[in-house]
Amino acid sequence: MEFRFRKGRDIDLGLAPASTPVVLRAVRSVGLVARDFPGVSFDLRVGEGDLVRRGQVLCVDRLHPDIAFVAGAAGRISQTRHGARRRIEGIEIATEGDEESQFSVEPARTDDAALRALLLRSGAWVAFRSRPFGRVPAPADRPSAIFVTATDTNPLAPVPAVVLAPKLDSFRRGAEVLQRLTDGPVFICQAPGPPLAEPGERLRVARFSGPHPAGLAGTHIHHLWPVSSQRSVWQIGYQDVAAIGDLLAVGRITAERTLSVAGPGVSEPALVRAPLGSDLRDLLGEKRSDKDTSATRLISGSILSGREARFLGRQDLQVTVLKKREEAVPARALLWGLLARLPRAAIGATLPSEGFERVFPLDLLPTPLMRALAVGDVETTERLGGLELLEEDLALLSWRCPSGSDYGALLRHVLDGLDEERAA
Repeated sequence: MEFRFRKGRDIDLGLAPASTPVVLRAVRSVGLVARDFPGVSFDLRVGEGDLVRRGQVLCVDRLHPDIAFVAGAAGRISQTRHGARRRIEGIEIATEGDEESQFSVEPARTDDAALRALLLRSGAWVAFRSRPFGRVPAPADRPSAIFVTATDTNPLAPVPAVVLAPKLDSFRRGAEVLQRLTDGPVFICQAPGPPLAEPGERLRVARFSGPHPAGLAGTHIHHLWPVSSQRSVWQIGYQDVAAIGDLLAVGRITAERTLSVAGPGVSEPALVRAPLGSDLRDLLGEKRSDKDTSATRLISGSILSGREARFLGRQDLQVTVLKKREEAVPARALLWGLLARLPRAAIGATLPSEGFERVFPLDLLPTPLMRALAVGDVETTERLGGLELLEEDLALLSWRCPSGSDYGALLRHVLDGLDEERAA
């Protein structure tokens, strides 16, 4: 299967790291952030000052205690951050040593229940996101299909084929394993070229090309296996699939990912290998003290859908580095200000619907959907296909709209409300 899109928009922010050598980064701290997991309430299993191994359980989901969130690096718990009603918002680890957890994998190689248990207790399960709603799937869920996102059209993103080249055996092993989690197909969604995995009856390869968002899971799911309130799918990134393959082979988690560190704030883009949840400041490879005030602003993820943060987001495979302005401005205003040099509507102008349709390659009506989101019309949002989408799918519409509205945030509000309503 091959899909070629003309609708969309490629954002040029300069050079992206292509096939440059991967640089290993030692980081001083890693973090686990609750915001990366909508709908999850952390229940702590460690306390401040505790020493933890890489792969050790830090907390579990209060509603589904089988879902474990594990340490991305060995070290000492330096801080647990609480929000309203003492809700845990984050856990910080000061890296120390190289102790790691070992998992028994032999039963999981043949038994499906043991496989699920292994993925749950090793933390690999939280790499999955379900649609609709974008939640970590419940332990007993069985999707109608699984999508592996092995292409990326985000500005400055790493090239998946380059990253996977030394890990193809692990990736293929992981892709085979995914078939045991669903009765439906597993789609490997990649750029044009040789298949990253051998196609089979239920393991299918689909090639996507064209401007962004041709590389997003939402685009793939919409055209191959649309979801609804009655049909759910899971999505997972290509490096997480390779990590599952490694886990089944050696019984240890692969907590490192290969990331792109690029943008107007760096002189040379780089591919960096670092732990999940790394402190973004350490990924720049610059000497610093805790009192340093950097001349850059760091975005975890793409400039289109990422956010200014201290720690790398769980689903993010890039760090966008921006030059810091002297005056204090909100991160979102800085992002849109940087993009203002690109062709877009004048602030305050009314765009015809064709302007949105040119950057939206899904067979949905963008203008009515945006209006429904803007006024919080849940029923109309669902009727217009909003359940198919997650925040990143609307990033180009937010960029293109002169109102300055963040339609991804508006969508998240609607999805959370719908999910809570159906769970009640």
